[in-house]
Amino acid sequence: MNKDNMVNKDISGTPDEEMPELRKEDFDKAKQNRFAKRIFQLDEDLSPYFKTAEQINEALRLAIRLNNVILHK
Repeated sequence: MNKDNMVNKDISGTPDEEMPELRKEDFDKAKQNRFAKRIFQLDEDLSPYFKTAEQINEALRLAIRLNNVILHK
């Protein structure tokens, strides 16, 4: 394989604003990628607070620790 073959030199295409919106029906027949790890989608109201998976994991661990403190008083 040649490195030049692996680079997409064609940056033309349909601009994002002209792309059709995706709907749930578009994914009804989709299958999970067997090579992917578990993937979760954050609700829109939570996504501004987290930029990385590590931030989400840290927040969840903190919530679990706080819950354990409250339950074990």
